[in-house]
Amino acid sequence: MDILVFEFITGGGLRHESLPPELAAEGELMLRALLEDLLEVPGIRPLILRDDRLDWEHLPCGVMITPVAAADDFDRIWRDAIARCDAVWPIAPETGGVLERLCRQVERTATALLTSPASAVTVAASKIATAQALERHRLPVVPTQPCEARLDAAPAPVVIKPDGGAGCEGARVVRAGCELTPGAGRWVIQPLLEGDSLSLSALFSHGRARLLSCNRQHVEQAGDGFALRGCTVNALADPDGFWQALAGDVAKALPELWGYAGIDLIRTAKGPVILEVNPRLTTSYAGLKAATGENPAGLTLDLYRTGRLPAPRTQWGTPVTLNLEHPDAH
Repeated sequence: MDILVFEFITGGGLRHESLPPELAAEGELMLRALLEDLLEVPGIRPLILRDDRLDWEHLPCGVMITPVAAADDFDRIWRDAIARCDAVWPIAPETGGVLERLCRQVERTATALLTSPASAVTVAASKIATAQALERHRLPVVPTQPCEARLDAAPAPVVIKPDGGAGCEGARVVRAGCELTPGAGRWVIQPLLEGDSLSLSALFSHGRARLLSCNRQHVEQAGDGFALRGCTVNALADPDGFWQALAGDVAKALPELWGYAGIDLIRTAKGPVILEVNPRLTTSYAGLKAATGENPAGLTLDLYRTGRLPAPRTQWGTPVTLNLEHPDAH
């Protein structure tokens, strides 16, 4: 089975722009982890597109590589690569509709898509749409409202962020009494909550979920924004099934989610509240195999082939920390 693994940042998606170093490092971390996992599965041959400004000496052996240069027709290379493979596994930000567009392009072909469909990405890419879907199922969600106009003074400390941004991208803290001015496009406003930044990694399928790990996010305030410095994968055990149940509730609220996805949370003094859902690989993926002993890519391919989620884990494994400033697991 030939699988096209397309990581947007390192795979030529920004070939005509400067490469953001932090995003490229994060993309490389996820790409290498997924390739290593796929190469452990018998009969799988991964193919990638590669921005020719990046080396490929340190990529795993056995990966087929198509370089993308500035003078190349990227759309043609992308379409040709899809046609050469049996399945496509895109890794891309939701920002600007990038991930949704890639999924739709794959869905128009006879090639299988190994992530959530474009229809699920459409909802998850919007913080307002996600919050509304979760609220309809009475799940604990960070209150999220449109922020469409300038306010002379914020009523309390709040966070404003793009409705379609990914992670910490574009988020700004506005202190009580300060002017609140959203930028161009659609923005949302949320209360600034105190608590632990957590995430869940899970596999989803038609309204069901299987928890892979509960992770601690190392998020810091940087100026008036936020920065993800890393994460500890499998940081919290789930002896009473609480996190599994929460992942299952999200699956019921967003039944089109399929394959690997992440759920960002804030654990407040009153309990966890959901911040957003990421319908794609997240940084935590890179530590999953070392932390849990499971191959999440293999589990995803088993789900694709059989339609069945894996049985619950019997051993919880060990925490693994990923440092995005020095992206190695330890």
